[in-house]
Amino acid sequence: MKCRHLLAILLFPFFAMSATASELRVSALHPLMADLAQQVGGERVEVFDLVGEGGDPHHFEPRPSDLRKMSSSALILAGGKNLESYLDRIRDTLPGVPVVEVGHTIPSMNVGRDEVYTCCPQHGDGGGLDPHWWHGIDNMRRAARVVADALAEADPDGSDDYHARARAYAGELADLKTWARRELAKVPRNQRKLVTAHNAFGYFAHEFGFEVIAVAGLNMEQENSPQDLARTIESVRESGVPAIFPEYGSNPKALESIARTTGTRLAEPLIADGNGSGDGAGFKPMIQHNVNAITRALVPQ
Repeated sequence: MKCRHLLAILLFPFFAMSATASELRVSALHPLMADLAQQVGGERVEVFDLVGEGGDPHHFEPRPSDLRKMSSSALILAGGKNLESYLDRIRDTLPGVPVVEVGHTIPSMNVGRDEVYTCCPQHGDGGGLDPHWWHGIDNMRRAARVVADALAEADPDGSDDYHARARAYAGELADLKTWARRELAKVPRNQRKLVTAHNAFGYFAHEFGFEVIAVAGLNMEQENSPQDLARTIESVRESGVPAIFPEYGSNPKALESIARTTGTRLAEPLIADGNGSGDGAGFKPMIQHNVNAITRALVPQ
């Protein structure tokens, strides 16, 4: 009996290592791509969330430790649409690891050439792609299929499981959209305007019938000229909105100034880049948080 007990103790680390090794390793360059990989992959995958909970994918640059994780992965998931300006370097450094740009086949929105606030350089100046496709719930349903296909190619034995999980998750997202539509329908049509510090909500606005008035461009750190701010103040006044929305994790200083000048109030911060933390981490919590924040601020009391 003692020998069998000792043998079990000695073999346990081996079995634990084997179980871990059997998981498909996936590296994600965006917090929401990590969440998506886990939703679709389930227990068959080990996900490396390289940006991390609360991190900002706009400012992420892979470190040597990240490259080591990517080198041991079966595939790398990126948001795509020019968000990750370093992807070519990763492909050159790790030619044997497929890089999947999850948003590549999802219909794009553009940053208008005539808008006051243009895009930051890595997204293409004046009329470039808006990379924030993940704010569309329908887009995330399509993305689940993209990730299921990528995982199945890397792990054919798990194909049925990946596609079944993607379908189940798509059903959850359909329910989420129904709930979001019902809540946002409470906002009067003339109040369906999002004044934000980051032009990240175009896909959300398109899906739910809102207009976005952005104080800054696609880059949260973009400086705005006095002329730009004056035009924004005029737009806010003309819009008649009761509240403007800071962004989670960003400096609300510019919006505080606009709120004082226009007589509006600062609403609850919105999560723009999947960089929520705690209960706000992940796609569904992000949408739920943003919808609740918008309705609390814009539905007449």
